[in-house]
Amino acid sequence: MSVPTDSLYQDSILQKEIIFGINNEMSIPIRQAPRDSITIQKPLEILFDPSQKVVEVANWQVLILLLSILFMGLVKAFSNNRFKQGIKALLNYTVAQEITREEKVFFHRSNLFFTAIHLLTAALFVFQFKEILNLGVTEVNKFSFFVSILSFLCGLYTVKYICARLLAFIFKDVSIALEYVFNVSLYNSLQGALFIPILCIAYFTEVPFHFTLFYIAIPLFFFVFLLRLYRLFKIGQHKGVSYVYIFVYICTLEILPLVVMYGIFII
Repeated sequence: MSVPTDSLYQDSILQKEIIFGINNEMSIPIRQAPRDSITIQKPLEILFDPSQKVVEVANWQVLILLLSILFMGLVKAFSNNRFKQGIKALLNYTVAQEITREEKVFFHRSNLFFTAIHLLTAALFVFQFKEILNLGVTEVNKFSFFVSILSFLCGLYTVKYICARLLAFIFKDVSIALEYVFNVSLYNSLQGALFIPILCIAYFTEVPFHFTLFYIAIPLFFFVFLLRLYRLFKIGQHKGVSYVYIFVYICTLEILPLVVMYGIFII
């Protein structure tokens, strides 16, 4: 027995009304959205790039920096009392005078280590300064260029030591030479210790070296340099040296070598 198609259609409408509870389903308006209004999803931003980062730092630079950190640890471990005295002497001239009265002033273990730290880190800093300016240091002669900077610094402080001895001979006062050389090495040690974190930032972080140089390194360098000049002026004043001699000596052996080093190794 055949069933009329009209009755089947009505039964399907009744089932839809019973299931969904919708009357006149076919009369519901449908909005056709234009294709241009469809938003295209942006590609996902890569938050982590697992590719290897190329760092333009030679192995010998890292080894020299690690050697300086090792020297710093040896001073702190085996000469802790002298280490604390040196920190006090940076701010207190009387403590510096007390240290110069001891037998081992220049050849004390801590002083030798700190001198090595200053020479190595200062040469690394000047080398890095030259590298960032891209002024013709080729890939072949990088280490020899570093050695030339280190040799210049060693020769510079050797000349200062000889001039201090001549100054003691002229004024017939050995203590003035001892205090001068010790205070120069004291503030050089402070500079060497400050160069270590600056070089670590330059070697092992993504902070631009221009930012580290102009906003951290150069201000700290001039701050320590002014402290050293003030201490030298105080030594000359305490020893009764004329202000003219102090000014000429500071310009000749403190400021002029910096200008010469900048002209030779940077420009």
